[in-house]
Amino acid sequence: MPIKKITFFIFSALSIALLFLASKTPSNERSWQTQFQILPTVELEKDTISIHNVRDYRYNRDGTIAQIRYLDETYQLSEFKQAWYGLSHFGDNGLAHVFLSFEFSNDTFLVVSIEARLEEKHTDGYDPIKGLFRNYTKTIVLATEQDVIGLRTHIRSEPVYLHKLNVPELYTKPLLLNFLREAQVLTRKPTFYNTLIDNCMTGLLAQSDQFRSVFSWVDSRIILPGNSDEIAYELGYISNTESLDQVRESALINPRFSNIDDADFSQKIRIN
Repeated sequence: MPIKKITFFIFSALSIALLFLASKTPSNERSWQTQFQILPTVELEKDTISIHNVRDYRYNRDGTIAQIRYLDETYQLSEFKQAWYGLSHFGDNGLAHVFLSFEFSNDTFLVVSIEARLEEKHTDGYDPIKGLFRNYTKTIVLATEQDVIGLRTHIRSEPVYLHKLNVPELYTKPLLLNFLREAQVLTRKPTFYNTLIDNCMTGLLAQSDQFRSVFSWVDSRIILPGNSDEIAYELGYISNTESLDQVRESALINPRFSNIDDADFSQKIRIN
């Protein structure tokens, strides 16, 4: 086949594919899986953050939902202390889920987890490849650590690393507010989830002057976020006074030290 015909065929196929993707529209009106049916609602008024429907599920040993529970919580921005960077490995070669946990006084934590909002038809769960092509609606899960972390450490037995972020409040507070405002917007204006650009790590890196160019984002450690702690280590976002392996070892959660329903669960998972 002549080169011109091959080029035309490829161009036509790509054009059709792009038109198909462009024709897709996100919606909040779907048959959602139980854990994604209810969206959080956020109210921001001066120093007060009020969140309705903070997810606090409990799970059976097989990963199914044992208890559906939502909380109404209030946080004071002036009582914000620090942020924690969580990394849960669910596969090989850097496949992982990234989340942030924001700590307030009185040992109160709010987890922000950007996820693909799964429908009932997604019986095989989340597929990172499908996540590149507008197959999932985006959701921002606001939840307790017992829910998001406990599910992964105590139920799925995933290796979960929890790093304290060495990032000034000047950046972490606005980052939290940005996520909360986006959660507000998603309740009325849904958008698609994207495997590459929609996670808490990309939100954090967007604050860095070192990630202003397009080329900075073409980094395998962002594309495969299981290795993104290496970037955080290099930037000094997490402790880098020891080797990366030592830092990872200190951040690895040991589920033997805690039970999901412990009142001091958040303190126990931070025991080295």
